[in-house]
Amino acid sequence: MIERLLIIVAVAGMIALAWMAIRTWRSHHLRSLARRTPFAGIIPPGRPAVVGFSTPGCVECRTRQAPALARLSANLGDQVTVRTLPASEYPHLVDQLGILTAPATVVIDATGVVRFVNLGFADAEKLTTQVNSIAHPVHNRPDSQTAACQG
Repeated sequence: MIERLLIIVAVAGMIALAWMAIRTWRSHHLRSLARRTPFAGIIPPGRPAVVGFSTPGCVECRTRQAPALARLSANLGDQVTVRTLPASEYPHLVDQLGILTAPATVVIDATGVVRFVNLGFADAEKLTTQVNSIAHPVHNRPDSQTAACQG
């Protein structure tokens, strides 16, 4: 009986370590994007942007993410650029951003730097909070602008 309990604890520990390793890698990967502007030429600079990635067969993209992006655009108006890109037409971005699922959304600051990557559905409230955090940062120090990964 005690052996089974030890096995369960060991497996849970390995899962926790794997999860932490993945989160650390994703955070490091996203910070490395701060040195690049992967959306140059696709999204105009000058204001924050939210880009949604979808696939033709993604029901959640059409039924939940598209309406959330429309609400975000209606709520923030000219303060933010909102676009949806087909993942199949931008495989280099999908790979570069580490997007493994649709829907996915990316929040970009006014200079074109990726600040947030949301894997899976992100509602309009979450996206608004993310856009506001980069449009009106609490601190003006560069380290407070570190990209974050959501998933």
